[in-house]
Amino acid sequence: MATEGRAKGLAGVSHSLLLQVVASLRALFDRSAPWLTLVDVRKLACPESMGGALHNLRRNANDFGYNYSLLLITVSVACVVTKPFSLITIACLLMLWAYVFYVHAAEVTYKGFTFTLRLQGVILTLFSGFVLFAATNVSQLLMGGVTMGCFLCAGHAMVRTPEALPEDGEKGLMGGFTDFVSTSISSNAAALGKVSDMIPTKWSQQIDGALGKLGVNL
Repeated sequence: MATEGRAKGLAGVSHSLLLQVVASLRALFDRSAPWLTLVDVRKLACPESMGGALHNLRRNANDFGYNYSLLLITVSVACVVTKPFSLITIACLLMLWAYVFYVHAAEVTYKGFTFTLRLQGVILTLFSGFVLFAATNVSQLLMGGVTMGCFLCAGHAMVRTPEALPEDGEKGLMGGFTDFVSTSISSNAAALGKVSDMIPTKWSQQIDGALGKLGVNL
């Protein structure tokens, strides 16, 4: 991957990542339920109780999860696009990450101190967090878009009457989004472990200790 990244250069790697994002969005669209079914106003009805609303939310999240995901992404991107500076900031950070891990992909030695890829990842994480949360208002736009999209999708899921269950199962007529998410988390457990390995052991112990005091065990 590193050799291929060096051969392509930053522009080539960025183009490849962009193509992967487009392909993922296209696959998400292909998995989506028919959009006319989603917006069918005849299916909208106020739930009789909170339990009914949660039941609708669970069923519709499974049937229309891919649609809701696309809506959430669309709303979030729309919020960012309204501020071109935010879009430029995110693009620069993404290119920085792509350069460090795909193009350069090597240790860096400065004044006798070696910066491993793991340490570079920690520094990039801290730098990105500073840029997004402290130096700019990009995080506010992203959180605003995500929050707005979540409320929109959750509200629709609660007031939409779920599709009838098939006779031979309880997973709905379409979607299967919750099963897909569960399977993806299980299959990517190793990758998530590699991400956690980027955090220094001392920091991980301190985080685990703090969470343990709150009664949260990971």
